[in-house]
Amino acid sequence: MATTKFITADVKDLYTMIPRTGALQALASFVDKYSKHGHIGSFSIDHLMRMARLILDKNYFVYQNKYYKQIRGGAMGSAFTQVLANIDMFEREQELIAHQH
Repeated sequence: MATTKFITADVKDLYTMIPRTGALQALASFVDKYSKHGHIGSFSIDHLMRMARLILDKNYFVYQNKYYKQIRGGAMGSAFTQVLANIDMFEREQELIAHQH
Protein backbone atom coordinates (compact mmCIF):
# COMPACT_ATOMS: atom_id res chain seq x y z
CA MET A 1 0.00 0.00 0.00
CA ALA A 2 1.45 3.34 -1.07
CA THR A 3 1.30 6.30 1.25
CA THR A 4 2.09 9.92 0.75
CA LYS A 5 3.42 12.13 3.51
CA PHE A 6 3.09 15.88 3.37
CA ILE A 7 5.28 18.00 5.58
CA THR A 8 5.12 21.76 5.90
CA ALA A 9 7.48 24.10 7.67
CA ASP A 10 7.47 27.77 8.43
CA VAL A 11 10.90 29.07 9.31
CA LYS A 12 10.59 32.28 11.29
CA ASP A 13 12.83 35.08 9.97
CA LEU A 14 14.50 32.70 7.51
CA TYR A 15 16.24 35.38 5.45
CA THR A 16 17.86 37.11 8.37
CA MET A 17 18.57 33.92 10.32
CA ILE A 18 19.80 31.64 7.53
CA PRO A 19 23.07 30.03 8.63
CA ARG A 20 25.67 31.39 6.22
CA THR A 21 28.05 28.46 6.24
CA GLY A 22 25.26 25.94 5.74
CA ALA A 23 23.60 28.06 3.08
CA LEU A 24 26.87 28.45 1.17
CA GLN A 25 27.43 24.70 1.37
CA ALA A 26 23.90 24.14 0.06
CA LEU A 27 24.57 26.61 -2.76
CA ALA A 28 27.82 24.84 -3.67
CA SER A 29 26.05 21.48 -3.73
CA PHE A 30 23.17 22.89 -5.78
CA VAL A 31 25.31 24.55 -8.44
CA ASP A 32 27.53 21.49 -8.64
CA LYS A 33 24.49 19.28 -9.32
CA TYR A 34 22.82 21.59 -11.83
CA SER A 35 25.79 23.10 -13.63
CA LYS A 36 26.81 22.33 -17.18
CA HIS A 37 30.57 21.86 -17.54
CA GLY A 38 31.20 23.72 -14.27
CA HIS A 39 29.07 26.73 -15.25
CA ILE A 40 25.62 28.08 -14.57
CA GLY A 41 24.95 30.19 -17.63
CA SER A 42 28.12 32.14 -18.29
CA PHE A 43 29.35 32.03 -14.67
CA SER A 44 31.75 29.43 -13.29
CA ILE A 45 30.91 27.77 -10.00
CA ASP A 46 33.90 29.50 -8.42
CA HIS A 47 32.69 32.89 -9.64
CA LEU A 48 29.18 32.26 -8.28
CA MET A 49 30.54 31.21 -4.89
CA ARG A 50 32.81 34.26 -4.68
CA MET A 51 29.89 36.54 -5.56
CA ALA A 52 27.71 34.84 -2.93
CA ARG A 53 30.35 35.35 -0.22
CA LEU A 54 30.83 38.98 -1.30
CA ILE A 55 27.10 39.69 -1.11
CA LEU A 56 26.79 38.11 2.33
CA ASP A 57 30.01 39.59 3.74
CA LYS A 58 29.51 43.17 2.51
CA ASN A 59 25.91 43.82 3.50
CA TYR A 60 25.24 46.89 5.61
CA PHE A 61 22.04 48.55 6.79
CA VAL A 62 21.00 51.73 8.54
CA TYR A 63 19.03 51.77 11.77
CA GLN A 64 18.28 55.01 13.62
CA ASN A 65 20.86 56.89 11.54
CA LYS A 66 23.64 54.40 12.36
CA TYR A 67 25.29 52.00 9.92
CA TYR A 68 25.58 48.34 10.86
CA LYS A 69 27.24 45.40 9.16
CA GLN A 70 24.93 42.42 8.92
CA ILE A 71 26.78 39.47 10.41
CA ARG A 72 24.00 36.88 10.43
CA GLY A 73 21.72 35.77 7.65
CA GLY A 74 21.04 37.79 4.54
CA ALA A 75 19.38 41.07 3.75
CA MET A 76 15.60 41.29 3.84
CA GLY A 77 14.25 42.21 0.44
CA SER A 78 17.35 41.01 -1.37
CA ALA A 79 16.65 38.88 -4.43
CA PHE A 80 19.88 36.98 -3.72
CA THR A 81 18.86 36.21 -0.13
CA GLN A 82 15.52 34.87 -1.36
CA VAL A 83 17.20 32.55 -3.87
CA LEU A 84 19.83 31.45 -1.35
CA ALA A 85 17.18 30.67 1.28
CA ASN A 86 15.16 28.69 -1.28
CA ILE A 87 18.22 26.68 -2.30
CA ASP A 88 19.14 26.04 1.34
CA MET A 89 15.62 24.81 2.11
CA PHE A 90 15.55 22.72 -1.08
CA GLU A 91 18.79 20.97 -0.12
CA ARG A 92 17.47 20.31 3.40
CA GLU A 93 14.26 18.88 1.92
CA GLN A 94 16.28 16.56 -0.32
CA GLU A 95 18.09 15.20 2.73
CA LEU A 96 14.76 14.50 4.45
CA ILE A 97 13.34 12.85 1.34
CA ALA A 98 16.39 10.60 1.07
CA HIS A 99 15.70 9.30 4.58
CA GLN A 100 12.09 8.43 3.72
CA HIS A 101 13.00 5.50 1.46
